[in-house]
Amino acid sequence: MKALTTTSALLLLAACAAPPYPALRVDSDVEATSQVDVSDASLQSVVRVVGHPRLERMNPDGQLRVIVKLRNIDQEEIQILAEFSFVDAQGQPLPDETNKQVKILRAGSTMNVEAISRGRDAADFTLRITWNK
Repeated sequence: MKALTTTSALLLLAACAAPPYPALRVDSDVEATSQVDVSDASLQSVVRVVGHPRLERMNPDGQLRVIVKLRNIDQEEIQILAEFSFVDAQGQPLPDETNKQVKILRAGSTMNVEAISRGRDAADFTLRITWNK
């Protein structure tokens, strides 16, 4: 029996786990990112996170700006909904979420998805991705 590749093993484990699933990265040897959640296995199989999410403070208000680069590895255009939520330094949720934003990713394309927190208390984020149905 052939050995499983890292990507195949991750997909197999993800199929056994309950949703949401952690988004996989483009580089198969890099672990999945816990900051980006994908609603189901079919979406997890076509959307990848490129690199590491970028977090930066906006001056002078100190809001947190987040940029996540997503890639559609499928051969068809897909439509997703992207929603950010922010947490404080202790990991506690803040009343700070974006609306669900429709993003259209052409086959093989890469897109930056970004959000800015409402206040300066935001220290980290979660990005939830679902199909736009």
